[in-house]
Amino acid sequence: MNDETGAGTPPDQTQRKRTVLVRNRDFLMLWSGESVSSLGSQIGVIVLPSLAVLYFGQSALGVGFLIALQWIPFMLLAPVVGVLTDRFRRKILMQFANIARFVILFSLPVAALTDQLTMTHLYVAALLKGVFDVVFQLSYQAFLPFLLDRDDLTDGNAKTQLSRSLALILGRSVGGGLVSALGPVRAMAVNGLGYLVSSLALLFVRKPENPPEPPEGGLRTVLVELKGGVALTFGNRLLRYLTLMATFGNMAVSLSLAMIIVFAYEDLGFSGAQVGLALGLGSAAVVIGALSSQWINERLGMGRTLIFTHVVLALAFALIPVALLGGTGFAFAVIVVSQCLSSFTTPIANVGIMTIIQKTTPPEAMGRVGGVALPFVWGSNAVGPLLGSALAVAFANWVAFVLAAVMALIAAVWVLVGAVYRVVDDVPEESRIVL
Repeated sequence: MNDETGAGTPPDQTQRKRTVLVRNRDFLMLWSGESVSSLGSQIGVIVLPSLAVLYFGQSALGVGFLIALQWIPFMLLAPVVGVLTDRFRRKILMQFANIARFVILFSLPVAALTDQLTMTHLYVAALLKGVFDVVFQLSYQAFLPFLLDRDDLTDGNAKTQLSRSLALILGRSVGGGLVSALGPVRAMAVNGLGYLVSSLALLFVRKPENPPEPPEGGLRTVLVELKGGVALTFGNRLLRYLTLMATFGNMAVSLSLAMIIVFAYEDLGFSGAQVGLALGLGSAAVVIGALSSQWINERLGMGRTLIFTHVVLALAFALIPVALLGGTGFAFAVIVVSQCLSSFTTPIANVGIMTIIQKTTPPEAMGRVGGVALPFVWGSNAVGPLLGSALAVAFANWVAFVLAAVMALIAAVWVLVGAVYRVVDDVPEESRIVL
């Protein structure tokens, strides 16, 4: 394959790859476990805050703190967890993370049954769950290239994005239904059982992992490996610019998500039902994006696809202020179209990003590389809303979406500056990390 000029895989080879992937029983088991885990995480997005509100009567401040606690481990612990991920078998780490999350969440209804449940317990559970979310995500990212051939990575990542997209849509609806039907305490018990099912699915992944090198030394060795992870990530041109691109892209998305509801209520005069319907209709496009992600990445090339998705993302954000120019019906249509465009691009870009990272990084270094990049990529989810709210207070709500569009375009510029756009279907030898 020629990275500079490759035009994608011929149809017969594409069909053969898909047939091999479908017959890869280990991947199907891994994918099943990850799908159930993703669904459980999205159900928890509704159930955990509902427990705080309906059981403890918490206000927006308490709920906001509860949600923030789940993100803190991604920003603070990911680099260290990444080092540990490269020191242990990833399948065992994923199973451990699932069982730990089951125990953590199941402890809540058990405590409620004995009238021992407290808000402190809920906060601690949210924080610990976030820790094991990091362990599972980094282990999964590192385990996938071990389980699949290089030519199957795009297909494997596409299936991962499809399951996560479906979980995003179904999980929150299922979570709301469980809370309504069972109450928040029983709903939390069902949520915890999902992680146990995910762990059981992973038992059927049979391909043996090569035993990692035994860890030597203590904290000093971990710090040395962490420093090495920073050098690997930012010393490699592709990984450096992909991290910058993802940071700005995520910042734009998080800013828009934080401000769209405020804009819809305050500037467009939407009712709660209109807001929910507009965002729900728009988010459905994420499934279309997930289903077409492999095809688009193969036809355009992974690097050019990242430019395409971020330009479309910028267009989606720039479109939002246009809603002010018409009546309610016009504004509703604009918001739906904008959300469709942004939802459509997310899984397509994620497939390209993860495939390039996995083809650049040796499997034994995936944990460290992911751990170093994660605080930047996920940390931007906290920075984006702060910037957006500051602009809204200083100027107007719609100005925040202009900034989001600019950030999305800056993300595309990093793809150009770092020559990531040249990557078509594989990463050239000279751009790969060699340990």
